[in-house]
Amino acid sequence: MPEGNITAITLFGLVFTRDRRRITPDILNHELIHCRQQLELLYIPFFILYVLEWLVHLVKYRDWWKAYDAISFEKEAHANDTDHSYLAHRKPYNWLRYIGKLPKI
Repeated sequence: MPEGNITAITLFGLVFTRDRRRITPDILNHELIHCRQQLELLYIPFFILYVLEWLVHLVKYRDWWKAYDAISFEKEAHANDTDHSYLAHRKPYNWLRYIGKLPKI
């Protein structure tokens, strides 16, 4: 995995970070969206779909970060991380709306 601006990661509903001081409200909201995605897919299927989608995009874009940005779970989280009320009105499986949409590059 290339080094980048990875501030936090969510695994099985827990948010991990190297430096808590770098966690902004938007980053926390982004990770909480991932918590909801993982929960609705019962965790293991989320990770399987996440990696499979990343691999498909990696072949397509031949770029680690472009492949990451194209993952539907990431697109949903990025599109809504500044809306701190998003989880209160988010519909289940909303990440499906982001499959096939072009990533912001």
